[in-house]
Amino acid sequence: MDRQLSDDMLADDNPGSVEAAVAAMLACQQDNGSLIASPDFAEYHYCWLRDSSFAAYALDRCGEHEASASYHHWVDRAIRGIGSQIETATEHRMAGLAVDSAALPPARFNLDGSVAADDWPNFQIDGYGTWLWALREHLARAGRGGLPPELHQSVRRAGGYIAAFALDPCYDVWEENGGGVHTSTLACVYGGLTAAAELLDEPGLLRRAREVQSHVRMTAAAAGRLCKSTVNSEVDASMIWLATPFALVDDRDPLFEAAVREISEQLTLDGGIRRFASDTFFGGGAWPVLTASLGWHQAVTGDRDGALRGLAWIAGRIDAQGRLGEQFGGDRRQPEAYREWVGRWGHPARELLWSHAMYAVLSTELGAAGTDPTDSKDDPTFLRR
Repeated sequence: MDRQLSDDMLADDNPGSVEAAVAAMLACQQDNGSLIASPDFAEYHYCWLRDSSFAAYALDRCGEHEASASYHHWVDRAIRGIGSQIETATEHRMAGLAVDSAALPPARFNLDGSVAADDWPNFQIDGYGTWLWALREHLARAGRGGLPPELHQSVRRAGGYIAAFALDPCYDVWEENGGGVHTSTLACVYGGLTAAAELLDEPGLLRRAREVQSHVRMTAAAAGRLCKSTVNSEVDASMIWLATPFALVDDRDPLFEAAVREISEQLTLDGGIRRFASDTFFGGGAWPVLTASLGWHQAVTGDRDGALRGLAWIAGRIDAQGRLGEQFGGDRRQPEAYREWVGRWGHPARELLWSHAMYAVLSTELGAAGTDPTDSKDDPTFLRR
């Protein structure tokens, strides 16, 4: 892909510009700092720690540090609201006592920071790990030094919680299969534990991160490959996060490289990337989030052309209103499954916070690679130079 095409896609007057993605993310932010997952899809009128923490990271990359800070302080308040629940669950797990999964901290919150009273599968620890990682990135990118004292307690609670439950079965990042230990969840946990260890200067959390890392390596070595989870031998596109951004594995690790090849070969749909081979959610279409994740990894490892193809695919899915949905192509891939989900929830989200966030991350990564490396990634004008 030539440089002119790259420049055209990254220009600020393009509907797929970083500025447009930032505006879409900011439109999802509430006055209290929370970030709604999708403003036009009723099932997603919540704030997920996972989705929103990636979005906060994207905002930091684009120089929107105040918006990111507002989100992180919202998370702090939400965690304070369930502080005793987190501490009790952690203490019981560390003591070897049985813990009812229904009593565990939630993966998503109402926009006011309260816990949603429903039967959604909330026992997912990846979001807490992703938040800790994004918080460390925010403090570094915003030049705010160490951990502010007012956030110390929430970071300690979240770090202790994911350390205690790191290798326990839970729901995966897609909120499915609650009976397995999921590889991409472990990537998020590793990223969170290493971040919390640094923020708190806590060697015990770093030791736990190394245990998680060893578990992933030993499990993969025993199987001869990286798998989606302990109960599913497929690859999952979210496994890309093992290297980019969470650095649990080296990006040149042979088993990881083999997994990335499988993802590219098995999960590509019309140029975008699907979640996993057996996916039937809205027909199992291709997700901008995952297409951007692969592109981000390609950009980091020097495959600029591959990353640009992913960026172009995502840009081509932005509609005339500037909306970027959750997934595309499932209606053609598995029409019956698509219709089943439409009957249950309506049409899939046409505007998704996380999609815009990962598009912005990929765009800024490519923009940074195409400019003077001394230019600041935190300057929102750097893509226009």
